[in-house]
Amino acid sequence: MPPYYGVRRRRLILFLLLSVLALGVLTQQLRTADRRGIGWIGTAAEAGLAPLVAGLSRVSDAVAQSWSFLHEIGTLRSENARLADEAARLREENARLRPAAQENARLRALLAFKEQQPFRTVAARVIGRDPSHWFSTILVDRGASEGVVRNDPVVTSDGLVGHVIETAGSWARVLLVLDPRSAVGVLADRSREAGVAEGQGRSVLRVKYLSRDADIQPGDQVVTSGLGQIYPRGLPVGAVVGVSRTGGDLFQEATLRPAADLDHLEDLLIIIRGAPGQLPR
Repeated sequence: MPPYYGVRRRRLILFLLLSVLALGVLTQQLRTADRRGIGWIGTAAEAGLAPLVAGLSRVSDAVAQSWSFLHEIGTLRSENARLADEAARLREENARLRPAAQENARLRALLAFKEQQPFRTVAARVIGRDPSHWFSTILVDRGASEGVVRNDPVVTSDGLVGHVIETAGSWARVLLVLDPRSAVGVLADRSREAGVAEGQGRSVLRVKYLSRDADIQPGDQVVTSGLGQIYPRGLPVGAVVGVSRTGGDLFQEATLRPAADLDHLEDLLIIIRGAPGQLPR
């Protein structure tokens, strides 16, 4: 296309714009002038320009509304981006604070449990776990230097964990109640039926030596009986989840789910035996 065509097009557009502006000004003057002084020529001009002015007014209103709509969209997008950034920041902060909040809750529960007990205790934290499938033991960061000795009971705020089987200056090894080598004298809290809870190397305990006519049912809470020289009386051990008995057996057995979450141990209490008012050594 020759260059002069572009120049002519621009001139035409400018002429049309100026014409529309002039018409708008003229129409406004006609509207505000004294109706008696405009004559028939003014009246005819006003009548002829009215449709054009109305159309221009509608176009102007549409442009104004579109501009306002686009401005609101831009504002909403900016606000949405700000809120998305704020939500991401809060999620990150929540993820960072959640472990601290959970630890704080565990420690508060452990402190409340400690204050309810008549025993001297030492707070400990798990620092290792036996990877073997045959034995269930953990290492804790308290040992002989804090007065921990072999056979000291270990608990959480939920219940019994096990007892110390080895100790050194700054650490101790704890045998969990789930270990097959573990045996705990227990009582059904409701009926006071006595038995022995043994570990099976699995997530549940087996309560043996319950009398054939023992009143024990699923849901019963089981606590330590205090028999023996390791566990004091009344520590929560778990809840009965099943009872079994065969026709010729003199005893019945119960399956027990541990009260403490033995798969997610972190903070513990070691009961120091032999202190005043506590178990003898």
